[in-house]
Amino acid sequence: MRKPPAKRRDIFYTAEQWKQVRSAARGPIVDFLDFLCSTGCRPQEARILEARHVHDDVIIFDVDESKGEEFQRVLYLTLSSHDIVSRLVAKYPTGPLFRNRTGRAWTKDSIKCALTRITKIVGFRVIAYGARHGYATNALLHGVDPISVSHLMGHRSPAMVAEVYSHLAQNHDYLKKQARNACPSPTATPVPSQVATATDNL
Repeated sequence: MRKPPAKRRDIFYTAEQWKQVRSAARGPIVDFLDFLCSTGCRPQEARILEARHVHDDVIIFDVDESKGEEFQRVLYLTLSSHDIVSRLVAKYPTGPLFRNRTGRAWTKDSIKCALTRITKIVGFRVIAYGARHGYATNALLHGVDPISVSHLMGHRSPAMVAEVYSHLAQNHDYLKKQARNACPSPTATPVPSQVATATDNL
């Protein structure tokens, strides 16, 4: 039998769609989704996360646990993700932090089943990577530079960010704002003139 082609993972959700996803989520999957959304980590990284990886407000995966096995993977915790992790560390001092209703670690299949149930409720496809992509999209929309976004998400090059999040080119309000940022007010003093003036005064 021919293996069916993999479905695209470059799915992102609008704020309204994510609100629907969160409303439809129940039980331990809520913490899992919130963690993905607030850190931009890969679902695989969240699945293997243990208390030993947590160092105050950062999470560090050793090289052999990181994608590509070349560099340590560092996650920077927000207040919300820190609260989730602290609560789960107290509950599970050893072993995976994110577990399902039965206390077992989430697997790819169990996550897929949980998200399939949510998909049926909200009426659009819900995948774990959608939360990660939402993190990057929101970061870019709020002015975080692509290089910083790429490092926060564990990419070594901003090229991946530019490719996957090209849908921002369809966001005209965002591009209008960027156009204004790219071309300051004509009344502002140009940088070259300031440099020239400083040089003349030497």
